[in-house]
Amino acid sequence: MGRTWSFAQRVGVGFVTALLIALALAASSVLALRTLALSGRAATLDASEDRLLVEQLRRAFSEKVGASRGYALSGNLLFEEDARVARGDFRRLHAELQRRLVEPPGPTLLAQLATAEAGHEAAVEKVRRAREDGATPGRLRELVGSELQGPRVATELLLSQLSAHVDRHLAAGAAADARATRRALVLVFVSTALGLALAASLGWVLTRPLTRLNQSAHQSEQRFALVVDAVRDYALMLLDAQGRVTHWNAGAQRIHGWREEEVLGQPVSALYPPEAQARGLPARELERTLRDGRLQGESWRLRKDGTRFWAEFLLTPVKSASGQLEGFACVTRDITERKRVERAQRLFAEAGRLFNRALDPDVTVTELARLTVPEVADACILYLVAPGAQSVSAAAIVHAEREQELRLRELVRRFPPTPGTPFGVWQTLDTRRSTLVPEVTREMAERVASDPDERALLEELAFRSFLIVPLVVGERALGALALFSTREERRFSNTDRAFVEELAGRAALALDNARLYREAQEALELIGVAAHDLANPLHMLQLLLSKLRRTDLEDHEKVRGGLMAADKQTKRLGQMLNNLLDLSRSSSGALVLELGELELGELVREVVERSAEQAAEAGVALSAELAPGLVGRWDRLRLDRVVTNLLSNALKFGRGRPVQLRAWGAGGQVYLSVRDRGPGIPADAQARIFGRFQRAPSGEGKAGFGLGLYIVRQLVEAHGGRIRVESVPGEGATFLVELPRDPALAAREGGSAGSPVAGGAEPAAPPGGGHS
Repeated sequence: MGRTWSFAQRVGVGFVTALLIALALAASSVLALRTLALSGRAATLDASEDRLLVEQLRRAFSEKVGASRGYALSGNLLFEEDARVARGDFRRLHAELQRRLVEPPGPTLLAQLATAEAGHEAAVEKVRRAREDGATPGRLRELVGSELQGPRVATELLLSQLSAHVDRHLAAGAAADARATRRALVLVFVSTALGLALAASLGWVLTRPLTRLNQSAHQSEQRFALVVDAVRDYALMLLDAQGRVTHWNAGAQRIHGWREEEVLGQPVSALYPPEAQARGLPARELERTLRDGRLQGESWRLRKDGTRFWAEFLLTPVKSASGQLEGFACVTRDITERKRVERAQRLFAEAGRLFNRALDPDVTVTELARLTVPEVADACILYLVAPGAQSVSAAAIVHAEREQELRLRELVRRFPPTPGTPFGVWQTLDTRRSTLVPEVTREMAERVASDPDERALLEELAFRSFLIVPLVVGERALGALALFSTREERRFSNTDRAFVEELAGRAALALDNARLYREAQEALELIGVAAHDLANPLHMLQLLLSKLRRTDLEDHEKVRGGLMAADKQTKRLGQMLNNLLDLSRSSSGALVLELGELELGELVREVVERSAEQAAEAGVALSAELAPGLVGRWDRLRLDRVVTNLLSNALKFGRGRPVQLRAWGAGGQVYLSVRDRGPGIPADAQARIFGRFQRAPSGEGKAGFGLGLYIVRQLVEAHGGRIRVESVPGEGATFLVELPRDPALAAREGGSAGSPVAGGAEPAAPPGGGHS
């Protein structure tokens, strides 16, 4: 039994046989082609060149005839120049043919052709002289017809004879070439037959195993292509040893956006963001893959449109049977949405723990801003709506970078939100719908920022995308959460909007719960304070009434004194109760002003007259400097309470020293100041005395709710005004109230944010006026 050849042996034998056949075919072909070239090529080429020269000679004569006729009839010197050039070409070509056509009758025809052309030239010269002698156009046409016709015909006839001679010579050369070709074809046929016989024997040796191998390889390639192209959730690509893309499946096109013909041959680094390319990350990943055998990881990748996605990838080296590196296989999957879901779950869990534990609204605000930066956004501004006022303020400002946070705070400080601004906070609060801008364009920034300084700050902050989500509980908008992105790979999408809206809903509920908890605590505290403070005047009133019952009614002075003391305690009780009532209304949002035309100076005089007895008892000299014509639309009862509380406060702390009231106007604003010479208010307490249950420190132990100044501030702000205090310890205190003449008009125009009081500057000094 004969030995079975291996596949490698069969291929080796086939290779040697194919090489021998190739050598035999090459030798036969070279011999046949050489025979063909030696036998007929020279004659055919020479005859072809002669034919070409004769045609060029005919063309030169034709050009000469046309140019000569044109000059004879028109006298145009350009025709004369063309004729001269054409005759030069004719003579040059004639000389070349004389050198090449040496076989009869070539020389004879060329000599006759030269004579005929000379005759034509002589006829042309005769016509030229006739033109120079002044022959008429008719005479010239007659000469052209009679003198030039004969030589031209004779020359053209000789050219035709010369062309026929060259054609015969060319035909003879072609016949010789055909005979040589037939001999070469016979040799080629013989060598081909020999090659076919040898190839048939080689086919018998190699066809059967190679066919099976080819079928198996083709089926395997088809199965691989079907599997690869059917996978659309993964980007499958093959790279060569240098990291260039050699295969690109449909999933890669869907994820990255490039078509196969666009990316084939490109380096894989083109799929990485610019900063990753600058760090040399693609090359390092290929090196690690080659060193470790595989590399699995996550990083940013780039789409065709420039957007980025978070990718999970697996890199594997592809090597030959001998271990030589042939390339890399890369599998990539877009896991951006999965990361967002995981992040949302983590944040919701953390938010739940924080919001459930935080019972202080300020803590809730701080924690909400901390949650969003930098996990969700690069910057965050949390705006809250002021209770009972149509204004918003930034409760929290956070940026991932400290220097940029300072710029963001400067932007918010100098340019607070204003109604009517496109893509702004007010639009979100009015519509109760989120505002999403996936990409901030230059035109959009110019629309939002009309001020050059604001535009410069926006350019330094470099916002790429932003999202504003309202904080809504029921029908009330508590504020808005503004998130900003400064990175190319972070562009807010509808998925982010849904996630942040859910987070904002939980935060709004936590804020509302914290507010309710604080109000409940304050209500309990108010009940305790009210019970304690109301008990003092009530107890005094009861003692006075009991004393009056034991007093002899005939003693009018004692009765009168007792009634005056009782009246004082009832007024004190009434003032406390009115403060509690206004506090309740302002806290619940039920405080409604009853506006009417009012002269402030008249109201102040009434309060001063009503408090004269109290001032006299306290040893206080009251003075009022009131400018005339301080008319505005105010709530008389609430404004009376403002003046009464401020004056009562001054009488209480300025006992034994003068108290001065002043009122004046400036433009659309009216100002009221109440100044005492009491102990004054420390600087650290001046910012607190307008809060609930806050009392200015005093060594005299004055009783009170700590609500008087708080109620004053609430009532002043309800009129669209402002109040502040200036005090130096030991020198007394001055309370300054600013009121717009028409609160409704001021509210429509956006309040008095630019007023002197709001800005912290001293208002204009009051003009000289009467005293009361």
